[in-house]
Amino acid sequence: MRSIQETAARVKSGLIKRRLPYVVTLKDFEKAGVRFEITNLVEHHRVVDHGGETVYTAAMLENLREDDVLFDVGANVGMVTLHAAKICRTVAFEPDPSFRHRLEVNGALNADRTFTLEPTAVSDADGTVVLYTDGDDGNSPSLVHQRGEGGSVSVVARSLDSLVSEARLPRPTVIKLDIEGAEILALRGAVQLLTGPEKPRALFIEVHDSFLPGFGSSAEEVNGLLHQFGYTTEVYRAQRADQTHLILQAS
Repeated sequence: MRSIQETAARVKSGLIKRRLPYVVTLKDFEKAGVRFEITNLVEHHRVVDHGGETVYTAAMLENLREDDVLFDVGANVGMVTLHAAKICRTVAFEPDPSFRHRLEVNGALNADRTFTLEPTAVSDADGTVVLYTDGDDGNSPSLVHQRGEGGSVSVVARSLDSLVSEARLPRPTVIKLDIEGAEILALRGAVQLLTGPEKPRALFIEVHDSFLPGFGSSAEEVNGLLHQFGYTTEVYRAQRADQTHLILQAS
């Protein structure tokens, strides 16, 4: 016999499916609200349920200032990007074509805010890499094939040091990393940026404990690099399953 919770979940899923696609105005993080188009159940979870990261999302937005430049690395459908764009200059990095399209659609629904969209993966070096993906109705894409993703696409990869050195983009004061274990690659490719005199004042980072071994790394290595770079003032920390959510300030 199915539990009441299972039955309720099935009923909820059925009701959502009948409404698809639809546009929702999310007012959970700001009074004006941000508009998102929902086209599948996974998007509903990412937007309406905040991907299960309500407190962390609120904490990130609360730690942004008007004079900040945010690099949102792993922007997905735009939950942080579109809220942050109302607060400060925002650059969204999303290499997955399907998620990038969803971000563009959501951006067009919010004419009162603008952001720069970079179709590149952030890694430890410039080049071309394979991104494994199930599209916008599956898990978040990854640079390592470790969750049985059914598709793949070649994308341009850049290191943060390389991007910043060419001065095409504004220099970041805050960086968000949510890239399914590739945070170790992003950090390795940002040594000059994160140790220089104009280093970002804060990092928002998801440390994916279970994905890092696929990159030949570990949470211990990530935390060691963060400490080495001087990001030792912990503003926020929370554990969610096999992830650690951090907001760190430069000491």
